[in-house]
Amino acid sequence: MPRLKRFSDGESFLSEKTLKRNNILLFAALFILIFLRPLLSFVENSVIVFNVSLSLLILSGVSSLDFDKRKMLRLSYAALFSLALIWLDFFISSLELHFINFIALILFFIYITYSMIHHVAKQKRISPTLILNAVNSYLLLGVISAMLFLLSDIIYQFANGVKNATISFGYTNSPTLFDYVYFAFITMTTVGYGEATPAVPLTKSLAMLTALTAQLYLTILVAMLVSKFLSQENDGE
Repeated sequence: MPRLKRFSDGESFLSEKTLKRNNILLFAALFILIFLRPLLSFVENSVIVFNVSLSLLILSGVSSLDFDKRKMLRLSYAALFSLALIWLDFFISSLELHFINFIALILFFIYITYSMIHHVAKQKRISPTLILNAVNSYLLLGVISAMLFLLSDIIYQFANGVKNATISFGYTNSPTLFDYVYFAFITMTTVGYGEATPAVPLTKSLAMLTALTAQLYLTILVAMLVSKFLSQENDGE
């Protein structure tokens, strides 16, 4: 049985125009989720807006890279499973369903982000789509970090039978997902305003890992893009 052909620099199952459009949609979904969601918190049915943006993020994430047919099929099933959980969780109030939904989203985003970073690393030529891939993967790293912070908070409280948060938010006693997103990106950029700090060893370790991963990503990414650009310029001479 012949192996399914994978994408390469010279051939593609999806056109460059389609990939660019899908990555713009992915960026838009991430922008809504990260930056606009807090502004919509007082809007009626803001949860629906959040779920729609999350659904758009999943769908555009699946089609943001030119995966081979087998991988695309696996990702499509994973996307449908995640979408079903999101909307079931919206209509059915269940702690178990909410937790399964949360874990499924984390695993899905980790796989998409890994695939994006791998794609950026292996490509030899700079293109607008490749730049969008790099930006989207960085934003996805922030979303994943936020979800891991929230997950560690839930696990710590459950394991120790306490209600104290593992991250001390000086401005609120009832943090939302956005607060964890805010803390994740502040940690990734090493800004550290000081009003949100990890309070237990678990989140301290996760915060260090988040900051180190983000800085290594940016450093290696810039080096790779500059190298690809110079190589592309030399080939054009």
